[in-house]
Amino acid sequence: MKSLKLGALVSAMVFAGAAVLASGCGGQSDVTVIKFSHTQNPGSVSDLAAQEFKKYVEEASGGKMRVDIFSNCGLSGGDLTKAIELTQTGNIDIHSCAPANIANYDPRFYAFWLPFLFPDQESLLKFCHSQKVHDEVNKWCNAIETEMLGINNAGSRQISNSKKEIHSPADLEGMNIRVPGANVFITLYRDYYGANPTAMDFSEVYTSLQQGTIDGQENPIAVYASSKFDEVQKYVCLWDGVRDTTIWIMSSATLEDLTDEEERIVRESAAKALQWGNDYLAASEGDIIQGLKEKGVIFTELTPEEKNAFRDKAAGIFDEYRESIGADVIDLFTKGYLED
Repeated sequence: MKSLKLGALVSAMVFAGAAVLASGCGGQSDVTVIKFSHTQNPGSVSDLAAQEFKKYVEEASGGKMRVDIFSNCGLSGGDLTKAIELTQTGNIDIHSCAPANIANYDPRFYAFWLPFLFPDQESLLKFCHSQKVHDEVNKWCNAIETEMLGINNAGSRQISNSKKEIHSPADLEGMNIRVPGANVFITLYRDYYGANPTAMDFSEVYTSLQQGTIDGQENPIAVYASSKFDEVQKYVCLWDGVRDTTIWIMSSATLEDLTDEEERIVRESAAKALQWGNDYLAASEGDIIQGLKEKGVIFTELTPEEKNAFRDKAAGIFDEYRESIGADVIDLFTKGYLED
């Protein structure tokens, strides 16, 4: 009998321990945890927008939902493609990334990184807010078992390097430039600008710049600043060639598991956080540039004629990618979004 009583006591203790582990944060039960992954450093615009999302979700749910944020693709070991796979399976619930990171699954996503799509930031924001664009891109997301929660402005991808000021495509010739692992960027820099593009995960870029393995990289100014690239890169060319966006995708498996109320909270919080990102970038980018100038970074602001030289040199890339991306997609991205 003593043995049986001892066994029952141990079982009860194990069960109680398991109950505590399952009770969630702060001893609350039935807490829905959302694992949110993004590709950038802590303190980046992507991270700050994710923090806003966390705040909105947790406040709106009264603590019944919790958002755990993982920067630098922390759940996929820094692997951008693996992060998409984990989102498909629901191991990542929401992933924030550049849309072209998904192009390995659907080449239409390369359209986001075609050069000189948008003449100015206002055009880009119209694109981000277009219902026609949302409906079309969401179809692509649904085909890979995800749901698009929205798109926002991530800033123009500017070119930084440790060698010299860049005023023309000829200045890029022979330069080792890090690019994301997307064919459209490799094609652009190699075939149209004569550079030596090197594809690598973002988590490796700082060290590679520091060691001189690569001469430069291209990313929005906010990313350049939050990644402390100014410590290893002195020159930045403001060419505005690719106006970048960030897309938030959610696992369809996760979405199906949410209650109607939880889904409403997630969608509304995502919309608010994405708009927060747009507003933050519009208000802060000038201050970020000024702060970098004070640290000794040399910014090259191109004249309209110099920008046109980059645009004209790369014009052929649209015909080259028209078949793989689709003429209808290119039409939507260049002017179709204005018809909303």
